[in-house]
Amino acid sequence: MKLSTGLAVLFLAGSSFQALAAATPEEAARLTAVLQSYVGSEPGVVTVTPNGESYNTRLDFAPLIAKIKQTGFAASVTPIDMTITPQGSGKWKVDQDQPLAFSMKVDGQVEMKGSVAAIKGSGIFDEALGGFESSTTEYSQFAFDQTVTDNNLPTRVTYTIGTMTSNTAMAAAGSGADGTIKMTFKDFNETISVPAAPDGSTPAMDVAIAATDGAQDSLIKGLQTKGLLGLAAWLVAHPSPDAMKAGQAELKDKVYAALPIFTSFDATTSVNNLTVNTMMGRFAMAKADVQVIANGLVEEGYLREKFTFTGFKMPDGIVPPWASGLVPGDFTIDFDVSDFNLAAAVKVVLDNLDLNQQPSLKPEIEQQALQALLPKGSVKIGLLPSTVLASIYNLKAEGAMTAGPMAMPAGQATVLLKGLDEAMAAMNAAPPEMGMQQMAPMFMLAKGMAKQEADGYLSWKIESTPEGALLVNGTDLSKMGGAPPSP
Repeated sequence: MKLSTGLAVLFLAGSSFQALAAATPEEAARLTAVLQSYVGSEPGVVTVTPNGESYNTRLDFAPLIAKIKQTGFAASVTPIDMTITPQGSGKWKVDQDQPLAFSMKVDGQVEMKGSVAAIKGSGIFDEALGGFESSTTEYSQFAFDQTVTDNNLPTRVTYTIGTMTSNTAMAAAGSGADGTIKMTFKDFNETISVPAAPDGSTPAMDVAIAATDGAQDSLIKGLQTKGLLGLAAWLVAHPSPDAMKAGQAELKDKVYAALPIFTSFDATTSVNNLTVNTMMGRFAMAKADVQVIANGLVEEGYLREKFTFTGFKMPDGIVPPWASGLVPGDFTIDFDVSDFNLAAAVKVVLDNLDLNQQPSLKPEIEQQALQALLPKGSVKIGLLPSTVLASIYNLKAEGAMTAGPMAMPAGQATVLLKGLDEAMAAMNAAPPEMGMQQMAPMFMLAKGMAKQEADGYLSWKIESTPEGALLVNGTDLSKMGGAPPSP
């Protein structure tokens, strides 16, 4: 989250400020009170000072950290400094230009520290929108170092990013807001250090991951900015379990006001020139793309994930010559899940949640929530057009199935393959001691059941019925005696 925008949203939302010719102590006091409603009123945490036509705003979390009395715990974070300038018409300019450092330690469990050499950002906050209509932030020299100790074995993760940029734009849409987020990065390097196994079964090892650059483009619709901020303020005002129990009716109202959080989200991340150095050698990929599409807590639940990798290469010498053509260089895996109702399930939970009871949800309510989540007793799982491409074969597949706790799995898929003979020849060339030749009967059966397509592909239509039958191009395998015939 961008510090310049994310923190300023908290105290600008829900207040009606007017453009001022000059900043005043009275307005500074009001800004302080609004901000304290989100971070608490501990003295020294919030400081707002008039400066010309602007307000210098500082958030110093040291007094809050000092109140944590856990044995072996220590933490620190650089104070957050922002300049807030009224623009008129309910809009405010928020600027930030500073370094940042943070650390946390729990003796014997975790130790982490991080820093950003410079954060430089500017954005326009719109009160009517409840968020930033636009913002731009640049980060330079980000570094992170974390060590987690489990059973006296420390695992360390470090990574650095040379530069990052973020640009956002948002506009009102219905009860929420629609917006875009564009991010880029350069010079990513990560090292994962894993200790040796106590029994000596595995040695200590380092895995080094690097990428030259990358980007993420996101589109979000129906973001409930004001509802989420109202929920955050309520939680700050009710910090203890007893306070939350006493006000749970109001808490439910705040949660409902924040729903569905967002209506939809679509993000595509691209990483270029990705390398992974391991004990086995260097794995490389020219480009990796990951797309995630998801709906919020709405009736039409939906999730899609698409992975596209190009230019995949394995370390020299790890693949024997006979198998080199079997290793895919490019592949796309694309699947989605639908036919679930998150809105109905959340409503069942919220309507029946009682924080004053133990457990807060009765077992029968959990079953009701599951039934509300899956109105058809199942979800639909789709395999969208996916491919695996190697030098000697090309595999394509797509299909869909239904599955769930209250329904038998059923569905169909189409698989196309070009290069089956070449793949069989490669496996037959393997040394006999590897046993690859034992797969020949299975491949011969598959070839015998295939349908020849005009473009040189072999195709298989695979169907699974609710009765448990499995058909391949119309042939019921359950009636074949349970074993493939000899070639």
